[in-house]
Amino acid sequence: MTEFVQGQRWSSEMEPELGVGIVAAVEGRRVHLRFPDGNLVRIYAAQNAPLRRVTFQPGDRVADDSGTTRTITRVTHEDGLTIYWADGRRLPEDHLSGHLALETPKARLMAGQRDPSGYFDLRRRILAYRWRMMRSPAHGFVGGRVDLIPHQFAIAAEACRRRMPRVLLADETGLGKTIEAGLIVHRLITTGRISRVLLIVPDALVVQWFVELARRFNLRFRIFDGDAMVMPVDPTPPENPFADEPLCLCGFSVVAQAPPAMAKHLHQGDWDMLVVDEAHHMHPGEALFNAVERLGQKTPRMVLITATPGHLAAHSHFARLRLLDPHRYPDYRRFQRESETFGEIARLVQALNGRDSVDPEALTPLARLLNLSTEAVAAELNQADGRRRLMRRIIDRHGTGRVMFKTTRRTVTGFPGREVQLVPLATDSANHRLLGRLNRECLDDGADHPLEAALDFSEDPRVDWLEGYLRSHREDKILLICRSAQKVNALFDALERRINAGIGRYHEAMTLVQRDRNAAWFAEPGGASLLLCSEIGSEGRNFQFARKLVLFDLPWDAELLEQRIGRLDRIGQRGVVNVLIPFVRGTGGEVLARWYHEAMGAFTANIPAAGWVTRRLRGPLAALMDDQDRPVAPACLERLLRSGRVAVTRQQRRIDTGRDRLLELDALPSEGIERLIADIRAVDQDSDFAPLVEALLDAHGIGMDPLAEGVFRLVPDHRYADPLPGFRPSGMNVTLDRSLSLTREDLGFLTGDHPLVTGAMDLYLGSGKGSVAFAHWPDDGAPDIFLELVFVVASAIGDNPIVNASLSPTPIRVVVDHHLEDRTAAMPASVRLSDGPADLFARLLPAVSRLIPDMLAAGRGFAEDQARSLVAKARQAAQRHLDEGVGRLISLSRVNAAIDQGTIEDAGAERKAVLAALEAATVRLDALRLVAKGNFLG
Repeated sequence: MTEFVQGQRWSSEMEPELGVGIVAAVEGRRVHLRFPDGNLVRIYAAQNAPLRRVTFQPGDRVADDSGTTRTITRVTHEDGLTIYWADGRRLPEDHLSGHLALETPKARLMAGQRDPSGYFDLRRRILAYRWRMMRSPAHGFVGGRVDLIPHQFAIAAEACRRRMPRVLLADETGLGKTIEAGLIVHRLITTGRISRVLLIVPDALVVQWFVELARRFNLRFRIFDGDAMVMPVDPTPPENPFADEPLCLCGFSVVAQAPPAMAKHLHQGDWDMLVVDEAHHMHPGEALFNAVERLGQKTPRMVLITATPGHLAAHSHFARLRLLDPHRYPDYRRFQRESETFGEIARLVQALNGRDSVDPEALTPLARLLNLSTEAVAAELNQADGRRRLMRRIIDRHGTGRVMFKTTRRTVTGFPGREVQLVPLATDSANHRLLGRLNRECLDDGADHPLEAALDFSEDPRVDWLEGYLRSHREDKILLICRSAQKVNALFDALERRINAGIGRYHEAMTLVQRDRNAAWFAEPGGASLLLCSEIGSEGRNFQFARKLVLFDLPWDAELLEQRIGRLDRIGQRGVVNVLIPFVRGTGGEVLARWYHEAMGAFTANIPAAGWVTRRLRGPLAALMDDQDRPVAPACLERLLRSGRVAVTRQQRRIDTGRDRLLELDALPSEGIERLIADIRAVDQDSDFAPLVEALLDAHGIGMDPLAEGVFRLVPDHRYADPLPGFRPSGMNVTLDRSLSLTREDLGFLTGDHPLVTGAMDLYLGSGKGSVAFAHWPDDGAPDIFLELVFVVASAIGDNPIVNASLSPTPIRVVVDHHLEDRTAAMPASVRLSDGPADLFARLLPAVSRLIPDMLAAGRGFAEDQARSLVAKARQAAQRHLDEGVGRLISLSRVNAAIDQGTIEDAGAERKAVLAALEAATVRLDALRLVAKGNFLG
């Protein structure tokens, strides 16, 4: 007769759903079993009780009576009780948690529980897919609904490669800085490196950022607007509204004008990353800059975004760099002196990047930059790929390349180009009133704050031309940008009286909702044909579906001019952009139009030097139109144009041979970009993914019905119970095709990074589904018993990117027969097995239950043999990577004050922790399937 002892754990073969029972009392021939999960007590005859002993093995995780989960390392027996040794502590089974679930596959099997074999196969496929994804360089980069544009992924990959990225994204307008920032945030969140992000953007772009991050990256940010910043009087206890929101989005005004209590909460947010868009709007001494500076001092990762980073040694540019790295940029004068060396460094790097042999005279300056001997440099040049390694080291150690990324249009292909049309309009030169008004308007546009004088466009030749142009281009989408909301409203009133056409407005005096509705109306195929924008439409907004841009006036800032044109001329534009500039002859409009066109060349290309030159010659430009009621003197204008051409040529040469050229060379090697893009495409084209997703969603009660080529409808059925992230219970249309997702914004883009997929996988694995199964393998041979086991080798710090790259949770499949032999090769994973009959399982399990512990132990031994080899290789790879990283920091510290001893020590500590975690990697049994092969049914 079975010996029952108070405190033992048993499960019911007849009612396995009751969970694990505890022997509460033994009275003669009866045993009282208490089931805490159901708050029930069952009394059984001890002699033939339908009970099965519940025990655990080394590697299993159990909870003690305090609720603390521990990992079992050793098992002994004492006075009828099983004694577990977990985390160095003695833990008798009567001290286990009362609500102990049958979480281990062995415990479930011995209790007679099982799932369909298809669930076991699905679990194994999920583990294998997650292992492939976590090891892939594409992990975290796949989920973005973006085109695979090399420079964007190159910048994002380099930023994510760093331990604590603090970078300035300064690509020229239209090259995708928003996408680069989104890729960085998405990658770091997906790989588990960050969870809390604060995003600060111009007020006008709050909704656009929210929509873009949700639509492109499935990142759901919480918007904090002015209403959310109102604090109750003397709250008790004070609550931090940011504490429960991991992804927060604020406008500039919210951060700059936050009340003291809310500002305190904002700075106590424990953010993992801070992202600031249009960072050139921040100026030292102002509230916004000060708030960002305080946040940046506490936040380890930081991304600033600007299309106008300043040129050469501009003070504003230095201030932004100092926000990112105050140790590297402590002093402005030192930064100026360093900037003067960018040209020499760029020339040396360019020499290494060329195909010609390196001039021997260059060895000495190269050695000085690299802190090496000339002999060592010469030896490196003679090695394969030595020039590339030297070039990368110089860029890494000098200039602003460690902090700033800048891609220029001349290094990126795929822009259809611009066609510029200056539209000179005649007027009566005796009309002094009109000439004076137009000149004053032009001067007013150059002021920091436009005057509020009433505008009257009833007799303006530009409006006459615009009316005619609209009448002859009714089918086109036309974007018009001008200086102020006042101008937008005056133009709208003038046009509304003249022509019946769909005209939308977009300016700062409107609410965010009004602006976004008008922008959406403009984007609709049958919507507005003309959108009148004030200057806030020059930044952040993307209108590349349109191809015609009217510049009703011109800004005094060449960088802002490029921002205006960049609303249409950007990556994703499919046709040539037509830029139209109407102006009245002899007015300030003609001065600026000819200045930008003939002197700067700024309408047809981005000219970084144009901004600097325009600022230097602003006085002479304004003098030509200084509130005069007569036409501009042609001779004076021609002289100024000639001076401008000379100045912009000289300044552009300095920029091209200095910092900007150095930054252009500072990119991932082309083969590195190509490999990353190829990895993403390989994941996109994985033929196993669609069947896996279909089976996974079906297991959660969601059908995946084809609607059209590459399009599916996800609809829940009666089995759907657990809410899944990213899924709408009303149903949703999705695609697995990247190219289709880029043309069909109404479709969700399902990838291995999508929250619906990752959430469904997490829920499936966490539920224990498929962890135990029983199958019958029909065969004419003698009966045989197999135990198919799936183990997982994992490190204790699996969210570390270096650990994941070296040893992501790795499934190991082992098949053991009842002779304790390895039969994995005899039963490949491709064999499809069906569920075994219930009566066969009921007859077979008691007969083989005594064999199962030995079969498990043998299978674990085979798995541990494989695991030792995997861990050794992973440790070697991680050590090589980490040693290179620490060595690089030591080299950088010799020339870069930002790399202090503390930084090196932190990297060394991470190296030690990663290697220790890999060394201590454990082998965990995740799932098992009992397989009866042969004729058991006779």
